[in-house]
Amino acid sequence: MNKKIILWAAVMALVSGPALKVLAQEGPGDEDEIEMNEGGPGGGPGMQPGMGQGRGQMGPGMKGEGGMSQEKMMIRKKMMMREGKGGGPGFMQEDEILAMITKYDPAFAKKIGDLKEIAPGKYKMIMQMSGKLFGMARMQQDESIEKDAVRALSLEYDTKELGLKYEKSSDADKKTIKETLRGKLSELFDLKTKAQELRVKRMDAEIASLKKNLESRKVNKTKIVEQRLEQLTGEGYGW
Repeated sequence: MNKKIILWAAVMALVSGPALKVLAQEGPGDEDEIEMNEGGPGGGPGMQPGMGQGRGQMGPGMKGEGGMSQEKMMIRKKMMMREGKGGGPGFMQEDEILAMITKYDPAFAKKIGDLKEIAPGKYKMIMQMSGKLFGMARMQQDESIEKDAVRALSLEYDTKELGLKYEKSSDADKKTIKETLRGKLSELFDLKTKAQELRVKRMDAEIASLKKNLESRKVNKTKIVEQRLEQLTGEGYGW
């Protein structure tokens, strides 16, 4: 029984991989750290309170951490705080995960609910994997992405179960199972391709934002240097 669960978990781990990788990454991740260290126009996230432009203000060319809108930043921080406080697996609590699955795929929700009683090991793994996946989907504030995330999880689960069923089936049943499996794999491939296309699109937007920010920094070089000088000498004005 334990060997089956381990094997099942290995395949289900694909869900947190390329299935909807766009939901698990915000694009290039180093820009946040760079801006915090350099303190761009207006100081950026790393600017010390009471110096330069004042506490919590953003200068020209700055949208926030990594070019994200303030609204998205707030959602992201809330999710990180929840995870740090142990508020459920990944980014979402169990009831939120089940609510999202029920919203987009009631039949799959019932199947997952049954697992809680008959296969608690599988149930726990699905909760752990889908918690972060769904949390990232929700952060995008796009119901179509949430729906795709649920569908991807459902397809990953179904294809794994069909693979196990195929091994134990008769030759007569294997043909039908194989055709069903082919159809689900084809749909899953399309979802992964769509996710990768969305990721490329968002990364292009991130790069464009970074280029714009870089140009703004160049234009505001004198101001940035003076702000940093004020920080280091303590001669800036506080609020």
